Amino acid sequence: MNIQGKVTSVYDNRLNKDGTPNKYPNYRFKINDSEITLWSAIKPSFLEKNKLLSCTVQASKKNGSLFVQTNQDKKPMIQELPNTDFDPVKLEAELQAENKFDKDEYMFVMALAKSVIESGKINVTKVDIDLLLKDLKYLFKVNFRNS
Repeated sequence: MNIQGKVTSVYDNRLNKDGTPNKYPNYRFKINDSEITLWSAIKPSFLEKNKLLSCTVQASKKNGSLFVQTNQDKKPMIQELPNTDFDPVKLEAELQAENKFDKDEYMFVMALAKSVIESGKINVTKVDIDLLLKDLKYLFKVNFRNS
């Protein structure tokens, strides 16, 4: 089962209450209403409060608690998710407020960007998308606003 969302808390359980090393070191964290255990003595750098994570979990046969599964190489199946705060409605409102909004250019750029991204021909990183949008805006200006 896959769980993803914002981490609301992280507990370090590598030491017992008396300060001695725990025989089974782990980290416990919460995503939404799920408490998940990561059986590891090493904390991933991205396992912090308010980070967006995705992890593959399994329920314990003994008590039903959730723990992060590992792959064939014994690496935990957990990763940080990119923060995707892009809101086209908000962008359009901001651009209109600046009186620089060109709806034709916006529709052209967004339609072509969507087509290129869905084709799988480019890596979908923020830098790649920013470069793509700049290129498409230039293409629009050259072909449609050059009069």
